[in-house]
Amino acid sequence: MKRTSLHFASWLLTFSVLFYNTSAFAKQYEIDKPNEWVIHHNVKHPQKSDLEKVRDGTLYLLLDNQIYVPNRQKQQRYTRLAMKAINQSGVDYISQLSLDFDPSYESLILNSLTIIRNNERIDKLSSAKMSVIQGEPELANRIYNGSLSLNIIIDDMRSGDTLDYSYTITGSNPVYANKFSTRKTLNWSVPVVQQKMRVLWGKKTPLHINTINGATDIREASNKYGTDYSITLFEAPLLEQNSQTPTWYDPYTQVYFSEFDDWGQVVNWAHPLYQSAIETPNSIVDIAEGIKSNYTKTSDKIAAALRFSQDEIRYLGLEMGTNSHQPTPASETLSLRYGDCKDKTVLLISLLKAMGIEAFPALVDTEETKRLIELPATASVFNHVIVTLKQDGKRYWLDPTVNYQRGTLEYLAQPDYGYALIIDKGETALTSMAQKPVHTNVSVEDKFFIAEKVSEPSRFETQYTYAGFEAINRRSNIASSGLNSVAKSYFEYYQGFLNGLSINETMAISEQEQTGKLITKESYLIDEFWEKTDEGYEASFYANEIQNSVYEPKQVNRTDPLYFSYPNIINTTIKLHFAEKDWGFDSEKEEIDNDYFNLKTATEFNNNVLTLTYSYYAKQDHIKATQIDDYLAQRKKLISATHYPILKYAKASETPQTTADVLDSFGYSWLKYVLAGYILVLIFFFADWRLESAKKVKFEDSPFYAVSVGKFIIYSILSLGIFVNYWSYRNFKAIKERDNSSIMPIARGIFAFLWYYPLYLALAEHSQQQLNKNKVMPNWTALTLWLMVLASAFAYRMDEYATIVICITPFLWLPLVSYIEQTDTSKEALHYNSHWRIRQYLISLAFAPLLFLGVLQEVNILPNAAIVKGDSLWPYQIHFLKRNRLTPENEDILYFYSDAVFDYREDGNGITENYIFSYYKNDDGKLESDLSHFKDIKEIEASYGKTKLDNTTIKVIKTDGSDFLLIVGRLNEQDKVLVEQINLRITSKKVIN
Repeated sequence: MKRTSLHFASWLLTFSVLFYNTSAFAKQYEIDKPNEWVIHHNVKHPQKSDLEKVRDGTLYLLLDNQIYVPNRQKQQRYTRLAMKAINQSGVDYISQLSLDFDPSYESLILNSLTIIRNNERIDKLSSAKMSVIQGEPELANRIYNGSLSLNIIIDDMRSGDTLDYSYTITGSNPVYANKFSTRKTLNWSVPVVQQKMRVLWGKKTPLHINTINGATDIREASNKYGTDYSITLFEAPLLEQNSQTPTWYDPYTQVYFSEFDDWGQVVNWAHPLYQSAIETPNSIVDIAEGIKSNYTKTSDKIAAALRFSQDEIRYLGLEMGTNSHQPTPASETLSLRYGDCKDKTVLLISLLKAMGIEAFPALVDTEETKRLIELPATASVFNHVIVTLKQDGKRYWLDPTVNYQRGTLEYLAQPDYGYALIIDKGETALTSMAQKPVHTNVSVEDKFFIAEKVSEPSRFETQYTYAGFEAINRRSNIASSGLNSVAKSYFEYYQGFLNGLSINETMAISEQEQTGKLITKESYLIDEFWEKTDEGYEASFYANEIQNSVYEPKQVNRTDPLYFSYPNIINTTIKLHFAEKDWGFDSEKEEIDNDYFNLKTATEFNNNVLTLTYSYYAKQDHIKATQIDDYLAQRKKLISATHYPILKYAKASETPQTTADVLDSFGYSWLKYVLAGYILVLIFFFADWRLESAKKVKFEDSPFYAVSVGKFIIYSILSLGIFVNYWSYRNFKAIKERDNSSIMPIARGIFAFLWYYPLYLALAEHSQQQLNKNKVMPNWTALTLWLMVLASAFAYRMDEYATIVICITPFLWLPLVSYIEQTDTSKEALHYNSHWRIRQYLISLAFAPLLFLGVLQEVNILPNAAIVKGDSLWPYQIHFLKRNRLTPENEDILYFYSDAVFDYREDGNGITENYIFSYYKNDDGKLESDLSHFKDIKEIEASYGKTKLDNTTIKVIKTDGSDFLLIVGRLNEQDKVLVEQINLRITSKKVIN
């Protein structure tokens, strides 16, 4: 039987179990043909199967299960599978087999192992590598069942091959006392061409057959072995289950075969198993007496006995053979100090019995839960056992496998597995475990001590009180991860929506002994408490625990119910302590009541403290598929009701806190005036330049166009690199006039980066003539710098690095500029050319903002002209997106683009690993957004911009028929990369579903 918590077993026990089974590995299987009662079926090929829904590259051609239950001999289970590998993934999936069996009561016969290739059968029984290994599939759950696996590695498996194999397992667990039961699922989410199910009943007792979730044709015939029940299905319709369904929900058609007449027979089967293990020897009595001496109330004795079985007996299951259901005697479990659910149950019942308290085992199914009432009676359906008793007229359900449970009996968290079968004489039916929830699961008290000034940090204190299973889970988390790790995770959680957060006091925990509640306290400082808006400063407060409980499903269009957390009672109180006076708020009360939940909210303002109170409780454990639209409408109301914004009007003395806030102070109405100003500056620049050029000033002592290094660097950067081209043009013009050559200075000036090295050669030749040596720079240096100039020109054309290239490139020309500066012996030309004209000041002042904006864009402070990767965004930008729930809190942004000019908060879209998002501010200044999981997206349609200045529009079409748009840039064809990434995730999510 299973236990829900997962832990690793000790190495010593693992070694012991492996050693115990090693001697059995020598020969635990045989190879032989099937028994004569087995019916052989031909493999059929698909006629209408949707091969696009095949997963793992494997098409199932035949699933054949045949069971023979003779009157006295051992049961035999024949299994045959035929699977076709339609691609290499299928080859990997089916070329290695594991056949599990329990050697203590089962034997394995491998009947056939063939590959079908081009309609020819290739026998692989002799060439395949076979070995028996220790199975232990539930080792991670600390359960050892002694099972073995025949591991088969098939050689020469190719794409397009069909693997056809069969085997027979003889024997059944003797713990069932030769009582037979089995079940078969008939629907699949992947194509199965042919299914065969057969039970050959050779016993005289009646066999009960029930079908759940639909009907199927069960043929009945008689032969020499007994009654033959068979089911045949060919290309049955696929059934795909929606995500996020309740654990008990199972839409698949199932057929049950059981020899048990009713639940009373199951009780009669289980009763002697448990009664033989319940005992009160001296060792048990001694523990019981110790409990009795410490507690007088019966309820306290029960709680103490439960805590002993939980805390003093570690969970470990040795479930070889009949031990899968046969409990260990209580005294032995006490001596070993370990046991599984049935062992701990027996020990707890024995302790209670020693104190005169009557209790009983209760069989449950942690997976079927409340669906159990719909299933036919059988012993094999249960996977867990707990203890039940009555105290003061009330029934209690106690699970001795639960760790870290605290509190008195009245406050103990009791499991609800839907229905339980109480193992007591006279019990003939399942008992409902449903209980009316009365205790709060989580209580939250948030306190914000808001500073008077915007620039000052505010203090945030939060206290969580966990009860019931919430407290158990938190204790377990702290015990396994450590308090520091848990505190860190809480801190990271709050950082997702509180900017400038720092720890004020480390996390502290405390316990309430009677109620078993766990309390955590945290204290933080918030440096950026306020968010700048057009009207002033805003802060928002949320009842996060409540909002997270009423979640939005990943699949809105669904046919299956949606899981809903129940029982779930949450109380949240948010108190805002204002240091500044003159705040005022109206007292309000509101209630949202529907079929799914109840929410009560209250707002009260006293003594400069605003108190927000939210009380929530769930009414059911699922939402019907037909109720989803109404549920989402009610959820929208709840999200609005549990969000409370406050507004602080800005004062003249208060300044924005972030770069984005600074940009908020600008508008767009001045844009036309700026453009007009640029036009006037350009007109003046060219007019003044032409007037000066008309003077034709010449300097005989200067062979080149000499300018100071300082002006060259500054003017080249502020002119956005244009002065480099002009400087090159003037120098090639001087060379042409000096040498009377036919070169084209204008062309060489425009393509200055190509003519860097020829200009160097001309200067080097001049140096040799004048100084008898090259004083410009070595050839290898010139070649290196030329390559760097070419690389910078290439990088400039990549656009997103243009501004940085503009700032770096002038420095690569310095050796040439410096040499020409030194050739001007009279310094008249140098002085004349280095003098700053009014036009140069004006053009520098005009281009400087463009340079500054370009830098801000390239470091992503302002919206970039290209699609950027999420890791290049600044923390305050990511905080804005997560705080406003525009992106998932627990996922990183992969790609992002904003079509806004100055502020990314105006517009943006992108993707995370599982979501696609888009948002913009409407005419009223409110954010409109869409956040959709890739599972809920049907397809996208991309309309690419014709030039890199045009935007690309991506239409996102959701599975419910609605759509929204992504507006992205064309720069460097990153839009195509984004479209490819989106399509890749849409396809992968469809495959997973």
